[in-house]
This record gives sequence, structure tokens and C-alpha cells, in this order.
Amino acid sequence: MVSGFRDAFPILYVEDVERAVDFYVSLLGFEVKVSVAGGGAGELQFAFLELEPLGIGVGRRHEHSAGEFELCVYADDMDAAAERLREAGTEELMPPQDEPWGERRAYFRDRDGHLIHLAMPL
Repeated sequence: MVSGFRDAFPILYVEDVERAVDFYVSLLGFEVKVSVAGGGAGELQFAFLELEPLGIGVGRRHEHSAGEFELCVYADDMDAAAERLREAGTEELMPPQDEPWGERRAYFRDRDGHLIHLAMPL
């Protein structure tokens, strides 16, 4: 088992985060645990929804989200995790950077082309 990674969950990319959140909450019983607004109009950009014991992220499509899905994996040490992926020849799309919402994140693409979003709380 590889140590240093935890709390993996899928992030679904949508055009309208509020509409998607309403669907998952009102029809499937998810609970909103985290929500992040942003952009010029203060629109909802991301929400983490929980349906015990698991959860999903719902986020607005962005430059890295070529598909409909990415896997978010939290790392205990972002720089070591990113280096491990680089050394394995994994394609790096965005090197680790600090974000204003209090996380450090990076993007990679796995060998089948799926987006891997590494995250770590600051």
C-alpha cells in the first residue's frame, strides 16, 4: 500500500453547479458539506456533497476538465506526491500551487488520460 494519500473522491464537471447540487440534494438525498462561490457574479463554483459514508464533488468546468470527471486525492505531502508521479512518467498539467481557499493543488493525467487532482490543506 502506498502511504501519503487519502480521502479520494470523484469530481463531476457541470455547466451549472447550483442546478447539479439541487438535483443531488433534493432527489438523491446528498448533503452539502462544502460550497465555494467565485467568479465575477459570485456563482457557485464547487460543492462537496456527502451521502454517508461517501461523497462527491460537483464543480464548474474549467481549463483542465477536458472530460466530465476527475479523481481528487488528498496528499499528506504535496511536493513529495507530485515528485513521485513525475518520476513515474505521469503527465503533469499543473505543478503544485497554493490556492486562495486554503489548499495546495496540482493536476496530472493518468496513463489512460483521466485527470488526477492532487490536493493538500495548507
